[in-house]
Amino acid sequence: MAPSDTRILLLATLDTKLEEAAYVLDQLLSSSGVHVTLLHIGRNPLSTEDAAALKSKDRVELSACELDTPAADLSRGDYSSRMTSSATQRVRDLMKNPATAVHGMLGIGGSTGTSIIAAAMRDAVPIGLPKLLVSTMASGDVGHLVGGVDITLMYSVVDIAGLNFLSERILGNAAAAIAGMAHAYRGSIEPSSATSGSETATGSSSTKRRERIAITMFGVTTPGVDRIRHILSQPPHNAEVVVFHATGSGGRAMEMLIRQGEFDAVIDLTTTEIADEIGGGILSAGPDRLSAGAQAQIPYIVSVGACDMINFGPMGSIKQELVEADRKGERKLYQHNPAVTLLRTNRKDLVKVLLPEKSISMISGDGGPFEDRGADKALFETLREKLKDSGVGVETHDLDINGSEFADVVIDALATLKRKRETTDCR
Repeated sequence: MAPSDTRILLLATLDTKLEEAAYVLDQLLSSSGVHVTLLHIGRNPLSTEDAAALKSKDRVELSACELDTPAADLSRGDYSSRMTSSATQRVRDLMKNPATAVHGMLGIGGSTGTSIIAAAMRDAVPIGLPKLLVSTMASGDVGHLVGGVDITLMYSVVDIAGLNFLSERILGNAAAAIAGMAHAYRGSIEPSSATSGSETATGSSSTKRRERIAITMFGVTTPGVDRIRHILSQPPHNAEVVVFHATGSGGRAMEMLIRQGEFDAVIDLTTTEIADEIGGGILSAGPDRLSAGAQAQIPYIVSVGACDMINFGPMGSIKQELVEADRKGERKLYQHNPAVTLLRTNRKDLVKVLLPEKSISMISGDGGPFEDRGADKALFETLREKLKDSGVGVETHDLDINGSEFADVVIDALATLKRKRETTDCR
């Protein structure tokens, strides 16, 4: 492998998608400066002739994932589960070695292949590395495939079953896209490299890394986040503030990056995903939300932004019992936009979330449609009680979460934690 090559990993079940994978491989190799590692994730081994044909191509390395049990003895579900583990580990191993680490991943698959490839893309490579998956499953509910990472999905339109004028166009586009993305990515992480098609790199290793601060936001906490972001981005802080949309995937992505050590501090202003987890909403980030920040030993500020709401789909999708409760004045529904309907949380919904007393969102202040002082009080009291003697400090401020004074409180608290971290060297 030439040191100047941009390395791309191509994953496919070659026992069922060999013709299509070979076409994609040729398209990738038509781009100068590309080396391809072709990873076979199918149930059955390739024939000697097929393997030899692939290995004979210049700038290609063929590899196959192995199972600890003969595929013939496994059900489809067991094969999928074991191959997922095997493929994910194989990709991790590739990424650990600088000589084999790739600059982009491309997968093609039907339902089973898509599941295996998406898992490897989610769990084995960092966010930011280009990941493109051509799939027959890319036109429906894809949240379980993408998770909280930057997978690009391309719908195959036709089944991946033979080459024709449509599949060749789509697969050719995919090959061109991943080649371009991989070249650009390599340029951003290896600024001295001369990647194909560009004379200068997009990154600069000589630039001093700024402090990185993650912050969570929702539409109803945008003013507060914007204030904090503006202050922290300016002197004397000059921080790089990264905003995550608290939509379930946003929270998961942030926590993954926290675990990868990408942030120096976190301002978890908007923890509405916990309300969805507890109340059955559509934007939950899972039961472990908040755990990464709590375990990371970095300054971590938590508030209760948008915990006055649980997120559901369009108004027509809401359970009739909630619609009836809203009509009777027992619950409050609010149409945020045509695709999102909000349910006001009540005392039963809030049991363990993280405190600006005047409002916790744009619509829960005085006179707002979600004003409910009783529910807010239950939230605050529960937090104080649950966190008593935990070592976590809880402060209550008679402020609005979107106000400039609360932004100052957040920034001051962050500065205090950062000073404490410096003096105790908690890392």
